[in-house]
Amino acid sequence: MQVLDIRNLLENIERKVYQQEITTDDAVTKLINAEIAKAINLKYTKENEAEVDMLKNISCTTLECYLEHLKAVEAKLRKPCDISAQCKPLEEREINRRLLLILNRLKGYSRK
Repeated sequence: MQVLDIRNLLENIERKVYQQEITTDDAVTKLINAEIAKAINLKYTKENEAEVDMLKNISCTTLECYLEHLKAVEAKLRKPCDISAQCKPLEEREINRRLLLILNRLKGYSRK
């Protein structure tokens, strides 16, 4: 698992919204889901179907071996991960300000 950097995610969303690559809240949701999937080592395909990336390179010859790998992935997903959500009040205000700017821009796109 990786640490999901909230500030970096917000910068990416903000940039894509300002460049009008993203104009709907649904597109923002898909981008966030893709980043979360990357953080927990899942591969997000174009059809939005998550597939386990780490199982692609495993050569299991028995069903028991494959099940062991699946159990390991399940245990990894259950373990809580630090998403760096704890921040100082000043950082929290900056994050909230950016979120409001993004939401206002998306509302403007939906009105057009």
